Amino acid sequence: MSVEGDATRILRAALGDDARFRDGQLGAIEAAVSAGTRTLVVQRTGWGKSVVYLVATRLLRDASSGPTVLVSPLLSLMRNQEAFAQRFHVTVVSINSTTRDNRAATLQRIENQEVDLVMVTPEQLGILDFKTETLPLLQRTCRMLVIDEAHCISDWGHDFRPDYRRILDTVHRLSPSASVLGTTATANDRVIRDIQAQLGDVKVVRGPLMRASLHLKVFSLRDQAERLAFLAKYVPRFQGTGIIYALTVNDVRRIAAWLRDHDVEAFEYHADLANDERAELERGFQQNEFKALCATTALGMGYDKGDVGFVIHFQRPGSVIAFYQQVGRAGRAVGRADVVLLEGCEDDEINEYFIASAFPSAGVFEGIKQALANFGPLRLDGVVSHTNFRHNQVQKALHLLEVEHVVEKTREGFQLVDPNWEYSSLRSEEIQAARLEELRQMQEYAKTPLCRMVYLARALDDHHSKDCGKCDRCNPGKTISIDRETVAEAIQFLRADSHVIEQKGFYPPGAIAEGRKKISDDDRLEPGIALSVYNDAGWGMLVRQGKYTSGHYSDELIEPSVTAILRLEHRPKWVTFVPSLDHKDLVSEFAKRLAEALGVPVIDCVRKVKRAAPQKEMQNSTTQFSNAWSAFEVDQRLVIGGTCLLVDDVVDSGWTMTAVGVRLRRAGCSSVVPFALATARPRGQ
Repeated sequence: MSVEGDATRILRAALGDDARFRDGQLGAIEAAVSAGTRTLVVQRTGWGKSVVYLVATRLLRDASSGPTVLVSPLLSLMRNQEAFAQRFHVTVVSINSTTRDNRAATLQRIENQEVDLVMVTPEQLGILDFKTETLPLLQRTCRMLVIDEAHCISDWGHDFRPDYRRILDTVHRLSPSASVLGTTATANDRVIRDIQAQLGDVKVVRGPLMRASLHLKVFSLRDQAERLAFLAKYVPRFQGTGIIYALTVNDVRRIAAWLRDHDVEAFEYHADLANDERAELERGFQQNEFKALCATTALGMGYDKGDVGFVIHFQRPGSVIAFYQQVGRAGRAVGRADVVLLEGCEDDEINEYFIASAFPSAGVFEGIKQALANFGPLRLDGVVSHTNFRHNQVQKALHLLEVEHVVEKTREGFQLVDPNWEYSSLRSEEIQAARLEELRQMQEYAKTPLCRMVYLARALDDHHSKDCGKCDRCNPGKTISIDRETVAEAIQFLRADSHVIEQKGFYPPGAIAEGRKKISDDDRLEPGIALSVYNDAGWGMLVRQGKYTSGHYSDELIEPSVTAILRLEHRPKWVTFVPSLDHKDLVSEFAKRLAEALGVPVIDCVRKVKRAAPQKEMQNSTTQFSNAWSAFEVDQRLVIGGTCLLVDDVVDSGWTMTAVGVRLRRAGCSSVVPFALATARPRGQ
C-alpha cells in the first residue's frame, strides 16, 4: 500500500473515520519518512504539526524501523504530546529532569525495541551521563529526529535556547538514513534562512498563518487596577475556559487571587511551581475543572487544548512572534475564540528589562574568558566571584560558551579550551537589536489601523493574508466600560498585596570566603516584607513619586506599612534605617514617622562610611554584598535588645539589606527584620 493509504488509515484510526489530512500534511509525512531527508514545517498553530510526526512515527514503526526521537522544549508540552500520542497507539518514553530514577529501565526498553517515540528536553543533551550513556544508543537506533519548536535553533528565534544548538551535533552524528523534521509556527524568513544554513539541504513546507476562529482585540488601560477591573467584569462573560498571560510571576499570582475573590475559578501557573503541581493544573485545565489558568510563558509553545475559548494578555508581550505563539492556544477546535490584549504603563519597562538581561553582553563573555584564562578551571560561583556580572548572566554565557565548544565542563569546573575564540561569533548586539525591533512591532500591533490578523501574518513574513473580518479593526464592536468602584476595589487589593523579602541562606561566592559559605544563625536576618511592587497601581506609584518627584514619602504610606509589619512573625522593638549620602533625609525621615506610628524608638546607629559605587552598577551578588559591606558600619554602643526593623525604600537584590543586617547582628542585635517600601525587579516565567 502507498504511504498515502497507510497514513490515512493511521489518521482515521486515531481521529475518526471522517478525518482528512490538511493541505501540506501528507507531503510533510512523505518527506519525513524518506531516508536522509531534512524537512522544516512552518504552519500556523492548530494546523496539526504533531499529526505529521506521529503518523510518520507509526509508518516507520510498522516498517520495523527504529524509534523517533522528539526534542521538545517544555515539560507541559511533553505531557500534552504524550497524551495525544496515545491516540495514535505510539509507545512513548520521556527523558527529562523528572525521569532520572527510571533512566536505566528506559534505556533497556529502547534497546529492546519496545519504544516508538523518545521525548527529550534539549537540556538533557548537555548532561554528561546523557551524552555518554543515552545519546550513543539513540544515535545508533534513531530513524527520525523531530525538532519541535525548531525556531529555537536560531539565534533569531524569539525563544533562542542554547541547548538547541546541541541538536546540530546530534544531527551530524545520526545515521545517513535517519531523517530530520523540524516543526514551528513562528519562523519568519530570517529564522528559516538560519535553520537552512545550519541543517543543510532543507525542504520547507510552509502554509498561511491566518486563524479563522480568532477574534483579536486591543484595549489600552491606564494601570493594573483598571486591567484587574476588566478581568473581573469580562472573564465570566467569555465562553469556555481560557488562559490569561502576564509577564511576571508576581502578576500571575495576583491575577489568580483577584479573580478568585470575584468568584472566578482561576489558578496560577509558572516555573516556580513544583512539577507535580503544574501537571495537576494542566490536567484540571484539560478537564475544564476551572475557568482560567493565569500563566507566564511556562505555559506556552505548542500546548494543545482544543476548546480554549479565550486568551487574554495582561500586558503586551515582548514580540509579535511570542504573541502569535500564545494566542495560538485559543480556538483550535471551537468556532470562535476571543483574544484580548490589555496594554498599560509598565509593559515596555518590563520587556526592556527582560531584553537587556536575556542575552549576555560582549563584556560578560570577555570577562569570563579572562577569568578562566587567569584562574581556571573555575566552578560557576568561582567565575561569578572573579567578575562583576550577574549570576544568571554568567550562567547563560557559560552555557553558550560550552555549546560553542569554547569552554568545557570538567569535574574541577569550567576550563577554557579555545583561547583564540572571539566574541563576535555570538552576535549579541545584533540579537538584542532584533529583540528591540520585535518589541517595536508589538507596540505597533496595538496601534495599527490594519486588520490585526493581517498585521501578525505579515510580521511573520506571510504575505498571502487577507482581512479576517472579525478583529476590532475589521469589525469594531461595542466599547468596553470599566466600573470605577471595581477599579477602586482593585487599588485596595493591590495595596494590601505585600511581598516577602526572602532570607539569604548563603553569603555570595568569594565575599566572605572562597566559594559559598552558609550564613550562620547568629548572622541571619529574619524574613522581611516589601509594601509594594515599584511603580504598580497599589502603593508603587506613590513610592516612585516620593523618590523622584517630591523627595518625600507620603504620610499615606505609613498606615499600610504598619499594617504589613504587624503581620510579621517578629514584632519590632526598635527601628533603624539604611542611610544615604545622596538622599540624606528621604529614608531616615520616613523611618522616624514609621517608628512613631509603631510606638517604638528609632535609633540612628548605621553609618555610611564611604561613598561606594551605586549598587545598580554592581552586577552580581558578590560585588553587591562586598560593595555594601565595605560602605556601612554600625555603632555598637547604640544597639539595644529586641527585634530591629531595618528600613529602606526600594529593595532589589537584597544584598544591601543583608550586609547591613549582618553588621547589626554582629553588633549585638538579637534579630533583624528587613522592611522596604517597594521591591524593584520583575521576574518572568
